[in-house]
Amino acid sequence: MSSIFLSHTSIDKPFVEKLARDLKRIGVNVWFDKWEIKIGDSITWRIEEGIRENEFLGIVLSPEALNSEWVKSELGSAWVKQMQTKKVFVLPIFYRECQIPYFLADRRFADFRNEYARGFSELASIFGIEETEAITEDNWRKFTKSKKLNWKSYKTKEFEQLVTTLVDRAIDYGWSAWVGGTANEYSITISCSFKQENTYLNKYISLKLAGESNAYMASLKKESNPNNIKVSDFDIYVGNSINACDEYVWRFMDDIKVVYGMPMEKPQYFTERFSRNNEIYEATKELVNRFNWYKGDKL
Repeated sequence: MSSIFLSHTSIDKPFVEKLARDLKRIGVNVWFDKWEIKIGDSITWRIEEGIRENEFLGIVLSPEALNSEWVKSELGSAWVKQMQTKKVFVLPIFYRECQIPYFLADRRFADFRNEYARGFSELASIFGIEETEAITEDNWRKFTKSKKLNWKSYKTKEFEQLVTTLVDRAIDYGWSAWVGGTANEYSITISCSFKQENTYLNKYISLKLAGESNAYMASLKKESNPNNIKVSDFDIYVGNSINACDEYVWRFMDDIKVVYGMPMEKPQYFTERFSRNNEIYEATKELVNRFNWYKGDKL
């Protein structure tokens, strides 16, 4: 497996951390100081070890990086290794406009200045990786046909964030919330009741992360339990993001608030989910292991 040491200055760390995570997602081992240097470690020794043990050193080029003594030192060590091994070791990563050092000027570089995806593709090609777009929480829908990537974990994480967002919104408006279980996975209903004279007026809005499209669809069916709503009842397209769902639900609740005010009944919240496959077993093993002095793998 290919490996790379990322040399950079602290001001560029947000970009470098994103790059490091994306490289790991496509199968590259990454030495990133935030991950590798622990409290009490010798910074100098850990860096020297990282440069020595990795296949490449990626120098993230920016004006501040070229003025950094740490980066100069790392680059100097990398250059010595390249001369000794007589193999390409230093990979220029052009992040922000700057004057490229003369000894790097004739080398092909990954250009991130105008487009991250293009630069990432150029860098990944050095490792012989053709699938250059890394899966993230923002683009997992593009990878749903892939059998190699665990895109379902991103889907679950997104829905978890959606539930948190909508339940917080429901609490602010005094509405109840009920999250669907195995009977209707990835669904949530927000509901409330208003008392008018001697009768109650009920309002409902449900959302579901639907089927193959993985789009959020809404239903206005009069049902507080989303497990009792048919898939075909979710017939209103909302969007593909948490923000789109939040705005849709917020506008729905706010319009009702203008007409009827705040709900009178105390809201209820059912947000627990049932386990899938062997999740409970795995969680139990993890918990038991936390209280076990033995951390090996032979017992």
